[in-house]
Amino acid sequence: MIEVMLDLKRLRKVGVVQSNRTEQHLLQPYDILVTARAGSVQVALVPPEVSRTVAGITLLLVRPKHPDSGMGHWLWYFLSSTHGKSQIYKRLTVNATVISLSRANLSEIQVPFPASNELNLVANLVEASEAAYETAMEAARLCRSVLRDAIISQIAHAESLEKWSQP
Repeated sequence: MIEVMLDLKRLRKVGVVQSNRTEQHLLQPYDILVTARAGSVQVALVPPEVSRTVAGITLLLVRPKHPDSGMGHWLWYFLSSTHGKSQIYKRLTVNATVISLSRANLSEIQVPFPASNELNLVANLVEASEAAYETAMEAARLCRSVLRDAIISQIAHAESLEKWSQP
């Protein structure tokens, strides 16, 4: 299972006619998206900077009643936890070649809730955790890039890599 905050930079842009019907299908900050038909279950939290974005047909949308309360963060954290994932996997159905999760099956999941005065704390912890994760991932990408470039440079200049294997 993959759990991510939705990366708005990687979304495709399409035109959506503005009407009452389309407006109700636009994603809102702190909505949760769950894959409905896929080889693996993915859960994503929609970030607050989302703008005029529509979820694809293969996604189930969970919209918290009070998104600013931290409820979206809590639902995302729960659904992407080991306990939440196991509940999702128990509700997947397998047809001839398609693994799917129905809206009805998703709604059967029993979600424990923290006290309402703790939801903002949960949201703050989630945001801090995600910021630390993104920073660590960027550091890892930079290390990989520097190492790759150094190795390529050594080989391109016909230099041996033996000095790299010494402690």
